[in-house]
Amino acid sequence: MNTTFPNISKNETAQTFTQLTLGGKAFTPGTSRVAVLGGGVMGPGITQVFAEAGFDVDLCELNAHALKKGLASLKESLQLKVELGLITKELALASLARTTGNIGSDDALKRANLVIEAVTENKAIKKEVYLRVQKLCNPDTVVWSNTSTLDVFSLAESGMRERLVVAHWFAPPHIVPLVEVVGDPCTKNGLVDETVSLLKALGKTPVKLNKFVNGFVINRLQRILGREVFYLLESGVISAEDLDLAVRTSLAPRMQVLGVVQRCDYTGLNLSLRNLQDTDFIDAPVDPEPSILKTLVDDGHLGVTTGKGFYDYQGRSTLTLQRERDIRLWQVMQGLGDLVSDPKPI
Repeated sequence: MNTTFPNISKNETAQTFTQLTLGGKAFTPGTSRVAVLGGGVMGPGITQVFAEAGFDVDLCELNAHALKKGLASLKESLQLKVELGLITKELALASLARTTGNIGSDDALKRANLVIEAVTENKAIKKEVYLRVQKLCNPDTVVWSNTSTLDVFSLAESGMRERLVVAHWFAPPHIVPLVEVVGDPCTKNGLVDETVSLLKALGKTPVKLNKFVNGFVINRLQRILGREVFYLLESGVISAEDLDLAVRTSLAPRMQVLGVVQRCDYTGLNLSLRNLQDTDFIDAPVDPEPSILKTLVDDGHLGVTTGKGFYDYQGRSTLTLQRERDIRLWQVMQGLGDLVSDPKPI
């Protein structure tokens, strides 16, 4: 398969990180160590990004079964990149060699220069994690939270809040470029900007929020979109398959070029205003438990992880589905070029 993604050698990567700091100290491959807490949906992909860039990474889980699944996901995604010609076999093997799986996190926390918290979205669990980090980590160890909605700053003690930044990645994090970054008024001066610079060096596209808001930006948009999606499905307006087809062939490609704000300029702001004022247009009701969604959840049909959700995955394994998704995402990324690497408005 032809690709426009270049292989990244260790020397090229090391040069990229030469001038970077985190928490006021040099942060470079080969000398700085990363601990990723959580080997579920996000942890393996985040681990992969750092390991490919030359960092030693500890991937931590609570039990052997969860750790085995996380490492299997990491190995599968690295192998796929080799098959697609995105990286060399040597780089994939080196990335695996730089990754250490851990049951528990105590040792990893003690040696980490950066801790990335990617545990479940549970306030009590996250609060316990921050207390443990504060107890075991060096006082200058920086902490990133991958929370997707929570105000984690309110869960951390004052000493922890100074070195805590939200760096919210998107699944799958080893492919999707965006990372939403936001600090707290207590966050150490310059730490948010250092985080942005590090993410850029990793090949990500960070956006800095001016202030915290629950759900940040993209998940707030997805929340509103989801409300309409479930309403349309529940009302029998369209099937799930046709709705996805409609989005993939209209909104999705256009958004890649115009986003959601500049699109209004091209439509005409007068038309955007008129559409909002249209009294014949009935918005979906605010329903925190749409029956079409709740029924599936109550029946144990949670999506890919259980083999069935809105779609029936016919017994295919999670790794098989991950592979098929990632192949298509890499194909999309290949065609986007500077729309991803250097996204700018028209």
